[in-house]
Amino acid sequence: MQFPKKIPMVAGILLLVLLVGGMVAGGERLFRQPTVASGSIAPTNVTITNVTDSSFTVTWTTQLPATGAVEVQGVNDKKRVAFDERDTNARSLKKYTTHSITVRNLTPDAQYATTILSAGKARLTDGKPYQVNTAPTAAPVTSPLEPAYGMVTTAADAPADGALIYLTLEGSQTLSAVVKPSGTWMIPLNLVRTLDLSRYLPVTERMTENITVVFNGDLTSAVGDTLNDAPVPTMVIGKTYDFRKVQADTSATGGAPLANTFSQTPAILGSQTAVQPDTHTVTLAAPAEGASLPTTLPLIQGTGIPGKTVTVTVGITNPTTGITTVGTDGVWRYTPPSSLSAGKQSVTVTTKDAEGKPVAITHTFEILKSGTQVLGVATPSATLAPTPQFTPTPTSTLAGQPVPVSGTVTPTLILLLIGLLLLSGGVAAFAL
Repeated sequence: MQFPKKIPMVAGILLLVLLVGGMVAGGERLFRQPTVASGSIAPTNVTITNVTDSSFTVTWTTQLPATGAVEVQGVNDKKRVAFDERDTNARSLKKYTTHSITVRNLTPDAQYATTILSAGKARLTDGKPYQVNTAPTAAPVTSPLEPAYGMVTTAADAPADGALIYLTLEGSQTLSAVVKPSGTWMIPLNLVRTLDLSRYLPVTERMTENITVVFNGDLTSAVGDTLNDAPVPTMVIGKTYDFRKVQADTSATGGAPLANTFSQTPAILGSQTAVQPDTHTVTLAAPAEGASLPTTLPLIQGTGIPGKTVTVTVGITNPTTGITTVGTDGVWRYTPPSSLSAGKQSVTVTTKDAEGKPVAITHTFEILKSGTQVLGVATPSATLAPTPQFTPTPTSTLAGQPVPVSGTVTPTLILLLIGLLLLSGGVAAFAL
């Protein structure tokens, strides 16, 4: 039996295709670098904020949700670990893409070695922790600035839960807060310091504010002032605002500027100077009287005497009552345990003033139906402006690890070129 001397052209081409495909697949397995998923939990946009003589806050973002913690150690001190403020009452640490951790009970004007723990792993630069300094003690002042607060939503009109808010005044340090599940946020301004942290910021009647919001890789920027920050008009993620053109509104306090309703003298750690209780005022800052809110879980907040309890009753038809405590900064916060129904609602807070006398304040407000646009005093319109680049001023050079590149294409291109040459040669040989 005589075998054919030549392989049929079609069979030869198919054989070459299979050969080239096998070489390409094998080369991919041998040369392609695997994707390293852990790189996406490396801290980025790390910023040191809210620095006082006894505390500071570390904020950062990660591409993938991860647990977060901060380990600090002072000179001759034991190491301590602080966790995300959203995990305070949780049984286990939760995973977030935005992280905000405050370290408290520190020594004034002291240096602390600070290490970020992302997903339980220490994140260092050059193998060393970072050095963060607390502020020195400063002469007590009485600040007329009330807390700045407002609401942030996504483009789909949902609360921007977990977004990071950064706020600076003219020549001030950077302050920050985390947006609550209701979409609301609040930053006290009564203890804001200068950029070098050496003293409390001198206050003028109308000071410019720069606000930046970081959420899921998107930025929102706004420029406002201290006469238009209680509340700051609602901001939508991805947009940029200039609220300086908005006329300051004083209707929430019956015609009196809100700045006149809040002042306090801060306590100085390590000295005998105590907070003067008669400089605090009991207020109900949010929701404002007659406000229209797009959330069914509004953040209720105001000011009072540090350490005093505040009883909060929310609702008209089925009222619920809860208790909260005024913080050391003179600010209290409360969120209803369950969603409020759309329509007219009310909130009543009762507490005691500096003289121990009971004080009760009631505000009525409206919960809007889902998808309804917020109109009126609570959210005045703003003028859009070009989007600036997010450049918060950190007091440390914290930085995250670079995200590795997913694979390499050079071996693939080489194998494809060899395959094409072999295929061309085979076709030419069979054609002869």
